[in-house]
Amino acid sequence: MSNSPFQLLFLGEDRAWSKLFQALAPAPRGCIKTHRAQSLNELFLVLAGGHWHAVAIDAHAWNLQGLHYVERVRSEYPWLPILAIYPGAVNDLENKAINVGASHAIALESLDSDNLLSAILSTLADPHSGSHFRKDSNVPLSFNTADQTSSAATRTQAISHALNNLLCVITANADLLSEHVSGSSNGERSLTEIKKAAKSASDLMRQLK
Repeated sequence: MSNSPFQLLFLGEDRAWSKLFQALAPAPRGCIKTHRAQSLNELFLVLAGGHWHAVAIDAHAWNLQGLHYVERVRSEYPWLPILAIYPGAVNDLENKAINVGASHAIALESLDSDNLLSAILSTLADPHSGSHFRKDSNVPLSFNTADQTSSAATRTQAISHALNNLLCVITANADLLSEHVSGSSNGERSLTEIKKAAKSASDLMRQLK
C-alpha cells in the first residue's frame, strides 16, 4: 500500500476540531495528515500552497459562518471534496450545508474514523458529487479531453489514498479487537471476515495504481 498520507485540511471551532482529532486517533501514525486553518484566508493560502485531498469545515462555527465558508471554498474549488461537520441538534443544518456546496455532511455526534474516511471515499468515487457551482459562477461546465483525463487520474489517485487510509483504520481496529475476543468463536469469526474484506480491498486498490 502507498506510504503517502491522506491530507485533510480543517476549518472550525475547538469542539469540532477536538472531535475530529479523536476520530482520527485510531488511524496508524502517518496514514492521515491533518492541518487546522485558523481563518478562511489561511485555508485558501494553505490550499494554494500544497496538495490536499479534502477539506472539513465546521458548518456551525462562528454563528453559522461556517456555512458561508463552505460556499466560498466551493466557489473557488469546484471539484474539491468538502466535508461539513455539524451538530445533529441543529435542525436542517445538514441540508443547508449540502445546498451551499458540501460534498458530504457528518453529524458531530457520529463522527469517527470509519464515517469520516467512508464519506471521503464515497465522495471521491462519485464523479458528480463534487460538481457544485454557485449560480453566479463563471466556471465553465464543459472541459476538454486533457482536463477530463487529468481529472480522472487525480480522482483515481485520491480514491487510492482514501482506500489506503480506510484499510489502515480497519487493520488497526481489528488488531485491537483481537485482544478482546480470544476464545470467542463468534468474535474470531468476525475478525476473520474483517481481515478477508480488508485483503479484498487491498487487492482492489493495487489494481487502481
